[in-house]
Amino acid sequence: MNRLFAYFRMRREEQIGFSIMAVFIALVLFSTFIYDVLPREKKVSPEVRMLAEDLVANPEVRPGRPERRKQREANKIRPTVSYFYFDPNDLSVEDWMRLGLSERQIRVIHNYEAKGGHFRKPEDIAKLYSLSDEDVARLLPYVRIAERPFKETIFERPMATKPYSNSYESLRINLNSADSAELTQLRGIGPAFSRRIVNFRNSLGGFHSTEQLSEVYGLPEETYLHIKKHVQVDKASIVKLRINELDVNALAKHPYISYKQARTMVNFREHHGPFKSMEDLKKILSLDEAFFRKIEIYIDFR
Repeated sequence: MNRLFAYFRMRREEQIGFSIMAVFIALVLFSTFIYDVLPREKKVSPEVRMLAEDLVANPEVRPGRPERRKQREANKIRPTVSYFYFDPNDLSVEDWMRLGLSERQIRVIHNYEAKGGHFRKPEDIAKLYSLSDEDVARLLPYVRIAERPFKETIFERPMATKPYSNSYESLRINLNSADSAELTQLRGIGPAFSRRIVNFRNSLGGFHSTEQLSEVYGLPEETYLHIKKHVQVDKASIVKLRINELDVNALAKHPYISYKQARTMVNFREHHGPFKSMEDLKKILSLDEAFFRKIEIYIDFR
């Protein structure tokens, strides 16, 4: 060591520092060797621990056959399914659960019905996004739709309950001025449908054709065909849309204008100025002729 110090010509302080550093390095190397030699407790992975606990609790389970354990666990959580013929309209939670649906799936179905949704034919259950293709395939053979699936139809007056009279044959009602009570004079139109007709008329701004009556939500075609000869329209009372003044939300309230179409029209107006005629409106290439035919009567270009 002295020869090393003499070779590098170290002073007394440098010799002491070098000696301390050498001792420290030797201790670190020795501790590493001891750590590798001493026995240590082996860690058990969570998967091995779970398997060991399962073997203790269930002696019949053997390693190498995990499919049995998976199958047994699946059987524990899979509800018992019982099949029966059912009408999906207003079916109770308990009956849906008997058919193997989860609470989340049932909640989606009831929300659909609360918003006015109805099942008119068995295939309509495929419209529910909460049902998988497998659910639809296994339930469809058991769906039986009642002849009158709409709740409101039980309150409607049957068309054949009263004999036809001369006064009814001559009945003519103005769709744009009649209130809901007056509309109930029409056979097949009760309080529910009369309110729908009035609401639809108000959202349109008025009927310009009796054919628009067929667009009322839920109105049976046979009822429309029966009453159309007893109604008429006064086009002079139609309330038009001031297309150069209304914003997107106001335009989108009209049944014939979607929010996307309303936004397109407002954006075009802001970039190119006010619309002066239908020819200006037809410059919007994303709007088709069918849209123009339906909306033309309701547009005011002033």
